[in-house]
Amino acid sequence: MYFIGDIPNPKCKVSLYKWNGKFFVKFETPDLEQTFKIAETEVGGEDEVRSLITDEFVERVIARFHAMYDDLNEALNPF
Repeated sequence: MYFIGDIPNPKCKVSLYKWNGKFFVKFETPDLEQTFKIAETEVGGEDEVRSLITDEFVERVIARFHAMYDDLNEALNPF
């Protein structure tokens, strides 16, 4: 897997990778990460992948991070 570059975003780190016929878009917070795999056949290239990462898409990723933090907190503190 090789690193293509970062996708600037103020809410979390977003990195773009490519490997084995897929683009990987990785979203990271200090404690969690989410990765989306997109087949090269589904997009027209790196620029199109970057255009998919809209503000609305990032907001949904952030909401999912909040749910993940809630799930982890509940698992660590069940009572």
